[in-house]
Amino acid sequence: MPGEIVVPQDAEQRLVKVENLNTVAGDVYQVILRSADNRPLAWHAGQYLEVVMPEGAPCAYSIASATAKDGMTLELHIQCYPGHTRAQEVIEHLRSEQAVTIHLPKGNCHIGECPQVPLVFIAAGTGFAQMKAMIEQSFLNAHPCPLHLYWGVRRPNGFYMPSLPVYWASEKSVHYHPVVSDPEAGDGWNGRDGLLYKAVLDDKEQLADAHFYISGSPDMVYSTFDELVTAGFPAKHIHSDVFDYCPR
Repeated sequence: MPGEIVVPQDAEQRLVKVENLNTVAGDVYQVILRSADNRPLAWHAGQYLEVVMPEGAPCAYSIASATAKDGMTLELHIQCYPGHTRAQEVIEHLRSEQAVTIHLPKGNCHIGECPQVPLVFIAAGTGFAQMKAMIEQSFLNAHPCPLHLYWGVRRPNGFYMPSLPVYWASEKSVHYHPVVSDPEAGDGWNGRDGLLYKAVLDDKEQLADAHFYISGSPDMVYSTFDELVTAGFPAKHIHSDVFDYCPR
């Protein structure tokens, strides 16, 4: 059952092997890491890890997996677009090494103690990884209240796992709201467009008493936070890793 593996209070240094590394769409890689010493990897859904690099600072990535039953594998989503030198270094490092050092778990934005209220997950781009983990954990926990996912990208091809949230919507009763900020005529996009937080506020009457989890750039997170608070949602119900690593 979920929760049998004890999550450490502080990050630990662990060795993992790269079990799989493939592009899932465009410039986004799905990476599966496996424990290299047969000891479980432990985290709360929504936390992140750091990949230790041969040179320079470690690189942080959200863990895209719910807390696994045996804790032996976890999933990352790494965006590596042209010109993103550091991400390319990470991909090359993961490809070339038999064992990779990571630090985990890290981060306070998670659902280790999930409130029994509606949950609203707001993700920009690969911020979907963190939300995927928490949504899948909500399924494992049989969360009794509604789940909403607002996923925002610039163009429709930014939805790099397009069928997964559609499956959640049809089979798991997740309220899925894809939003494209800058659609072009040739995209054939007929859904919601514009700023992601505006889509959330358009639905605010449905989101009373909810807790909000936001993943994106600091500017995106703080603008969303400010708009939610202005709309009357309590600041204490809004959660993001940005509040810790980029406080204002």
